[in-house]
Amino acid sequence: MTNSISQANPAETASGEAAMERLADRLIAIGPAPMDHSESPNERHSPVEAAAYSTSAAIARRADERARRSRSVIGLTVDSFVSACSFIPYALVALALRLIMARVFFLDGQTRVDGPRVPFNIQDLVSLDFLRNIDFSVVLPLQVKAETFAAFQNQYPPMPIPPVVAAYLVSYAEFILPIMLVIGFGTRFAALGLLIMTAMISVYVMPQDLLTAHVYWAAILTVLLSLGAGQISVDHIIRYIARR
Repeated sequence: MTNSISQANPAETASGEAAMERLADRLIAIGPAPMDHSESPNERHSPVEAAAYSTSAAIARRADERARRSRSVIGLTVDSFVSACSFIPYALVALALRLIMARVFFLDGQTRVDGPRVPFNIQDLVSLDFLRNIDFSVVLPLQVKAETFAAFQNQYPPMPIPPVVAAYLVSYAEFILPIMLVIGFGTRFAALGLLIMTAMISVYVMPQDLLTAHVYWAAILTVLLSLGAGQISVDHIIRYIARR
């Protein structure tokens, strides 16, 4: 059998190869055409998909044109103003709010305590004349004044806690919590404590000042309680060290 294959006519072999080539050409002709990747997205999809794609693209173009036409001078001015305001850092805003509330409660607390007075002379530290005349001193709270106990016992309405305890709590809280606000240490806890004191004052001591002063105190303290002390604070330094 081997001899018969080897002795086959070369013409028959050539004709067989030609037949196989013609068969391969027919298979390629009836098969799907190769995808041209240079075609557009609409030509690569079915007619339904191509129509949906073109419709969405047209809607997007019309919306973009309307948005551009609606950019009036007033809109551009408002956007520019908002962008300018965003450059004001919250750290400065929080520092101002902390100093305002610390001053309010610290000065009131100084009238309730008695102790050695520590003067702070700033005449050598500043060159402005109006700052040289400021006399700033701090009374260290070694004890609570007798007038403070008398006020809580006789002048103020009954509170949920005993008058003596309330006198101690308010006197020392108005010394410690404002200092915490100034340096930005435990700011949220200090703001919460002063917010509770503001509510107690509005309910038991001076309810007539609720809408004239206390509501503004509560608003400022709520901002500090919600957003914190900002970057100019001891709290920020502690968080920075803890994250390293």
